[in-house]
Amino acid sequence: MIAPRCSECGIFMLSTSTFLALAMQCAASVHPDTTHEVARVESGFNPYAIAEIIPKVKHKPGDKGVVSYFPESKEAALSIVKNIESRNHRYSVGLMQITSTNFAKFGTTAEKMFDPCENLKVSEKILVDCYKRGGDLVRGLSCYYSGNPETGVKPEPEFNNTSYVQRIGFSPPDNKKIFIVPSVKEMIKKENKTTITPEEIIIYPQYAIRGTVSNEKETKDVEIKSE
Repeated sequence: MIAPRCSECGIFMLSTSTFLALAMQCAASVHPDTTHEVARVESGFNPYAIAEIIPKVKHKPGDKGVVSYFPESKEAALSIVKNIESRNHRYSVGLMQITSTNFAKFGTTAEKMFDPCENLKVSEKILVDCYKRGGDLVRGLSCYYSGNPETGVKPEPEFNNTSYVQRIGFSPPDNKKIFIVPSVKEMIKKENKTTITPEEIIIYPQYAIRGTVSNEKETKDVEIKSE
């Protein structure tokens, strides 16, 4: 699949309608709203996006720990991956930024992860596992970001003291504005609420999520981001 060019940002990206159709087909157990917002922050909907994870021993003051690349083709993306691997650095790729250390676990490769549907399938497995282990969406998103339920909710100086969950745009229930007179939609939701088994409850958030992505391309202007 070839992603259309974003005329304003100069990179390739999937349209919202195309992405949502893929999300519902390839990651059906995760609410498409959640998948959409994770992809928006992780890759800016660029199926060829790559983030090179710089080892901590090589960090310089002010570095965010990750160099982001936005190649315009699968061939260019694979070339960048080859260079990163030659430096023995970890990296993440594709729409949902699957980390190279997960490739063996899920029986995949960098090349396969540049296929949007394959990338979404792996992200679904990770998100579902994180959500079930974390017990709620905040912990689940933190786990997706860092592998644990705590790091993603901590403010990060290199990101203007915002947390990963905040950059997604997620507002936990206790931060929600309380109205004296509630929304009729909430009443309708309660009246229509049905009982479902734990196995059927995957990742259907009640609140919106996410942040912004750099518009820089490939190796010329790189953004350094967090691990």
